[in-house]
Amino acid sequence: MRFAAIAPDDSGLQTIHPATVRCAVVTPPGDEHGSLPAGVSDGVDRRRFLLGAGTVAGLIGAGVMPSFGDAAAAGVDSGASRFVPLARQVRLADTRKGPDGPYPYDDLRSVGQGRHIRVAVTGRVGVPSTASAAALTITVINGAADNYVTVYPTGISRPDVSNLNMSVMHEEVANLATVRLGSSGSVDVESFDDCTIIVDVAGYYEPVTEPVSDGRYVSLDPDRVLDSRHGGMVKLGAGDRAVVDLTSRIPADATAVVVNLTTTSTAARGHFTCFPIGVETVPDSSNLNVDGPDQTRAAAAVVRVGSADGRRGFHVWSRSGGHVIVDLLGYYTGSSAESSGDGLFVPANPVRIVDTRKPTPARLWRNWIVESALPAPAATSASAVVLNVTAVDALGWGYLTVSPARSYRWSPSRPPGSSSLNHTQRGQIVANQVISRITAEHGLSVYASEGCHVLIDYSGYFTGTPRTATTDAPSNPVPQSAGPEWLLRVPRLGLQSRVLDGNSVEITDAGHTWHWTGTGDMGQTANVALFAHRTDAGGPFRNVHLLEPGDAVEVVTSDNRLFEYEVVNRVLTSDERDDILNGSRAISPSSVALIACSRENFLPTSLDHRIVVNAKLVRWSEF
Repeated sequence: MRFAAIAPDDSGLQTIHPATVRCAVVTPPGDEHGSLPAGVSDGVDRRRFLLGAGTVAGLIGAGVMPSFGDAAAAGVDSGASRFVPLARQVRLADTRKGPDGPYPYDDLRSVGQGRHIRVAVTGRVGVPSTASAAALTITVINGAADNYVTVYPTGISRPDVSNLNMSVMHEEVANLATVRLGSSGSVDVESFDDCTIIVDVAGYYEPVTEPVSDGRYVSLDPDRVLDSRHGGMVKLGAGDRAVVDLTSRIPADATAVVVNLTTTSTAARGHFTCFPIGVETVPDSSNLNVDGPDQTRAAAAVVRVGSADGRRGFHVWSRSGGHVIVDLLGYYTGSSAESSGDGLFVPANPVRIVDTRKPTPARLWRNWIVESALPAPAATSASAVVLNVTAVDALGWGYLTVSPARSYRWSPSRPPGSSSLNHTQRGQIVANQVISRITAEHGLSVYASEGCHVLIDYSGYFTGTPRTATTDAPSNPVPQSAGPEWLLRVPRLGLQSRVLDGNSVEITDAGHTWHWTGTGDMGQTANVALFAHRTDAGGPFRNVHLLEPGDAVEVVTSDNRLFEYEVVNRVLTSDERDDILNGSRAISPSSVALIACSRENFLPTSLDHRIVVNAKLVRWSEF
């Protein structure tokens, strides 16, 4: 095995502290980042495709890859590279220390409203000048509100992709980024708004021109190898470490593993660091960060495997405490493995291949699956692909699972047994790097347990043969229903009113519209009954008698769906509950009824009768 690790000097190593330097950005960098290399096109950064509709043939080809010689003629794909882990993860840049501090980087530059740094990777900590890509852990401490960070090869325009997302001030987030190295062996890191940036390196990819034994990636079905919540284990305290024993899970000479590291029930702000068994000093780096108690976070990590006392594996160290869950996703082969051209990494310029928000919103709802093809040559030459997957505008607690398309028969009663990323609250934006196998022709699929928009950014592939599909195309269920709060809009009346569940008297006396308890929710095949006052003091339904057949009634839900109805008729009922509800069911079950007190001539107002205006559902859409 070729091993090019150089352990760094431990002097001056620092642990992570609150942000003290502003940094961040998203506007294209232009000339200050240097011109594009000859033959490199920047016209792919906004190309995307969705739902398996076509491929992006030639989108990422020889024109955007550095030349590594005539590798294809020797039996490996052009640009194919083996992985070489460092002795332990090492810090490359930290904007809290300054460009001339212990972790140097190119000057912090303002670009648009954000910040940008350039980080040299080759020629440092044992990474040779010939390296084609690197496995980096990017950590940010947010200095603004909504923000995101993009990592990309130096020498190209900033692509329309992201690696980390933050929603609130002072949020700390870490994520693995596998990045092609650009001009002078560097990467550029840009943030849309102010933040602190920290860059650690776990290893690098070294170009090869023929089949090799070591450094090839072998993808596994996710295997939970540690869960401190079960099996007699306990929650880690501040300064504690857990041993992840992989002795029986991977070959004896595997050099490194790819894992998904999750923490839950955190004790306080802090971080988690992975490092090999046999290394006693905790590295000055992190793989997963949290910024408060009772959080659940996950991040992918590449970790070198170490040995001690007859065990092979790695440690997980906790700065402040929390439960730890580790899922094994794959490993890198050692020198005794068979020589092969499979499992070698071919880096590419990052490109967005899925964005369910564009061009027309197509959110994943509960138990939905979306498929996506892959760019050439990965579509036909990949055993697995490297992706950054982001959940946007999550509908609540849930998760996404990325897997080879049409390889598993999932259903609401039998969801996937593993997750690629987790979101824990409504509206959350969260990202994680994912290495996923693919299938020929169909590519990959993403399953959503609860619902969200999904972004997928592609940064390269591992050589090999795609899987063969074993199931039919997925059939998604009807989207889940949504209860109030809603916004009711009646354009003809100039009406906008909040629709609420609860006590009818309190809601209507406050001037709002009451969702009649027990009637349907938006998205159900059901009759929905809405009641409001009609007094001359300004009741919302004061002029409901003016509505005519064909008039529009709209209901907007909190998950950004618009339900459009068309008035069909109006009826007069008594003040008896059953009579009123029967009047609201006078048309098809997919309907909404506007109900108010009325005189016999439909005019305002008397407690003896009710006016019921029925409208049928015409369409629904999301925005």
